[in-house]
Amino acid sequence: MTFTTSKDGAAGLGWDGHLLLLHGSELERGSRLAKWVRRGLERDEQVVYGQDESVAPKRSVLAVLAQHGIDVQAATADGRLLVLPLDAVYGAGTGGLMARLEQAWAKGYRGVRTSGETSLGRTGAPEEVYPGLAATLERLCRTQPLSALCPYERGTTVGARLEQATAAHTGGIRESQLHTTTTEHGLILAGEVDASNELLLLAAVRAATSPASIPTATSTVPGTLEIDLRRVSFLSAGGCRALAVGTQQFRDQGGGVLLVAPQPIVERVLRLYGLDALTHVELSVGRS
Repeated sequence: MTFTTSKDGAAGLGWDGHLLLLHGSELERGSRLAKWVRRGLERDEQVVYGQDESVAPKRSVLAVLAQHGIDVQAATADGRLLVLPLDAVYGAGTGGLMARLEQAWAKGYRGVRTSGETSLGRTGAPEEVYPGLAATLERLCRTQPLSALCPYERGTTVGARLEQATAAHTGGIRESQLHTTTTEHGLILAGEVDASNELLLLAAVRAATSPASIPTATSTVPGTLEIDLRRVSFLSAGGCRALAVGTQQFRDQGGGVLLVAPQPIVERVLRLYGLDALTHVELSVGRS
């Protein structure tokens, strides 16, 4: 796993896989989208963006990317960046996405990146507009050279919607302060946890402790979840509560939680709030 550091100070986990982009403003959405697109162009991948035809020109993806320094004219002229109607990208489901992958391979691209947006007048992210799309993207991102960036507005992604969006993106979450990803061993966290994203952490931990997310779990043995904290630079009291509450049901069923390599300041907070004393929780402070 390669770690990077974003310009806003939050440690990052890269921009590949099936990602939930939880943004707080159009400026943040555009900046993160541009970072994701730029990575694809640099890696010789084709970027396919589905856009609702009613999106205003000044808000269009080409205008947004140009504002963030991407040469959209060159990228669209040579086919590296395609902007198509939403239905043309996602309407055909698995078959349509696989066809685009095959077309990209035939042209010599290393892979495909796909994202999209609805207009301000329509509710929901593209994954909510097209039933089954989230599961399709999750499966294809795990088995094919595909990366999908799914933007959700932070202000409206709350409660059950936050839980559902988080559970659908086990590949990772990208938020202004907190990044997550999963590995064969469990969950990796990077950045900072405070009052603004404690509920996001709670949702991510709950999703990671679901039976389908624990590789060693069986019908009778829940297994062990490793939560890698080495790239977490700040953890609030509410963040500790999220770790405890988010793993409660899993631990009650006999599952184990290993908190891996927290930085000294985070380790002190974990011990202060008694995370190391919880049943079936082990704190591993070895640095690696």
